[in-house]
Amino acid sequence: MATIKRVSPLKPGLKGARNWMTAQVRHAQYSRKAMIRFVVSLFLIFAAIVFVALWLGGLLPNAQQSGRDVIKNRLMHMGFVVEHVDVLGEGAISENDVIRALGVSGGDYLFETDLKAAQERIENITWVERAVVRRLWPNRIVVQIIERKPYALWQNNNQFFLVDKKASVISAVSIAAYPDLPLIVGDGAPLNYTEFRTKLAKVSTIRDRVSALVYHNTGRWDLILDNGALRVKLPSEQPEQALSQLYRLQSNRRILDRNISEIDLRLPDRIVLLPKQKEPA
Repeated sequence: MATIKRVSPLKPGLKGARNWMTAQVRHAQYSRKAMIRFVVSLFLIFAAIVFVALWLGGLLPNAQQSGRDVIKNRLMHMGFVVEHVDVLGEGAISENDVIRALGVSGGDYLFETDLKAAQERIENITWVERAVVRRLWPNRIVVQIIERKPYALWQNNNQFFLVDKKASVISAVSIAAYPDLPLIVGDGAPLNYTEFRTKLAKVSTIRDRVSALVYHNTGRWDLILDNGALRVKLPSEQPEQALSQLYRLQSNRRILDRNISEIDLRLPDRIVLLPKQKEPA
């Protein structure tokens, strides 16, 4: 009767691995490079086995988090924590407001701060046009700010707002706080002021007497001169020609210095003057 011998299917594979290992060890004894390759191969095989074991066991995320925690604790022990926050370029903006928006406190892990998110939070501050947030190793975060520049004071619905050159509102303010800024009035005034200001700048003797500029929804402007003593109504079409005409009238006839409360230049073929009313005795 024939003898039946049971052979494990793993034995051929194990035998092949044992032979490969023996050959590698023997070869490594005679060559330094071979020894290095052998050690690296063993490390990679071991790492692959550990990775597969963690993955199969569902422990890979925990292992990754543990690894990150170990690195974080080691770096914090080496001094990579926030000890200084430098804010550069602030003026109208409070440094405390910037630090609050930055969201960083002393002792925080330096590399834990999301710089892009912090930059977006800082740029949401009304006075900030652009911000740059950087890390400086080992313990410093630097915030560089470019503030928005007030371009005009806008009166709308009995409130006053600072606006920049892009016609964006910066903040609500008191008119007394910015006496040197031009005062513009009316819906749409911030959007149309930049273009009109260029035209007004060409007649400096008129511009220097302007106290306020009123924009109408028909697309035209009124000039308020000498603190409200005189109003000049300009046409919506080709206002620069009306300004030039007003400049000539002032140069030749001193029309702005006469007893007039209103000059209407809206009609192309005539000028309408309204005299000042006499004050009651």
